[in-house]
Amino acid sequence: MARKLPELGEKLATEIETAWAQPQEAWARRRLLVVRLIAQHELTVAQIMQVAEVSRQTVFTYRDTLVAGGVPALLARRWAPGRVPTVRGAVAAEFVARLESGKFHQAKDAQAWIKKRTRKLLTVSAVRQLLHRVGGKLKVPRKSHIKKDPAKAAKFKAELPQKLTAVIGPAVTQPVRLWVLDEHRYGLLPVIRRVWGRRGVRVLAPYATRYKWGYLHEALEVDGAHACELLFTPAIDQDIHAIFLRQIADSDPTALHVVIADQAGFHLPEDDGRVPANLRLLPLPPYCPELNPVERFGGLLKAAVANRLYPTLRQLEDHLAAAARPWSTPAAVASLIHSWLGDQVNSGAPA
Repeated sequence: MARKLPELGEKLATEIETAWAQPQEAWARRRLLVVRLIAQHELTVAQIMQVAEVSRQTVFTYRDTLVAGGVPALLARRWAPGRVPTVRGAVAAEFVARLESGKFHQAKDAQAWIKKRTRKLLTVSAVRQLLHRVGGKLKVPRKSHIKKDPAKAAKFKAELPQKLTAVIGPAVTQPVRLWVLDEHRYGLLPVIRRVWGRRGVRVLAPYATRYKWGYLHEALEVDGAHACELLFTPAIDQDIHAIFLRQIADSDPTALHVVIADQAGFHLPEDDGRVPANLRLLPLPPYCPELNPVERFGGLLKAAVANRLYPTLRQLEDHLAAAARPWSTPAAVASLIHSWLGDQVNSGAPA
């Protein structure tokens, strides 16, 4: 049979009950619970561990502390002060801002910046730990055109409901379907992507210089049915773009289709006669591909064919079509749409 702990005595039991009746923080309340159960002398150590959710060693530690110094000793928290972080306060905020803007090419760059700002030299290992702790990750930066205007991108996002209302017009009675559109070039020149490998062992990817290209036109529906339209073509120009716009328009002839796309030179202008009658165009700001969810779609397809050689374009196209199939379902399309885009469309655009 499990043995109970020795009795604590009436004096300690009274001290415990007095402290228990007073307001206590959660950590203090737990310590008092352990010794209170010991003082009541009804439960075994194992039962006290279960009730108070502490370890066996903790039960004995609290008991010994109480016996040696009473309740004041039990409720005294003792710990050594931690080391003051080198990067803290305003310096920490500036460090995170520089990290988010990609100013540190490697840990040594961050190390040099910290030394310059704090006059303290951290080891490279400590800097890497700091980078990971604030959410840092070594990644390949995305290209951003030098002519890009972030203010125009922010304005487009904020004014999207009004732009949709202006494009659709007040007198429309037919259902409205909103699309985002883009194109991606594919070819026999392999796409090389990072892969997991074993440290110290070089990973190889097959490669051959062959210049044969094709184009995949993609359109994703922002809301509603979350449909997907695709078209493979051997080239790209305004006439081919008109064919894809006709494909979108014919997918639901009774609806008015609004297509958001960039201002590429092979895209039709709004007043072009080749634009279907039941389709409207809404251009994105220049050099802002991150506003278009179709970029995600294209990235997923490129990842599916990366680090592989294809003998013919037809085989590559078959693989791309197979890779696109699971991402063409309504649920998958919905997951690709930017949350801000869905929110803005539903906040004021006509349905």
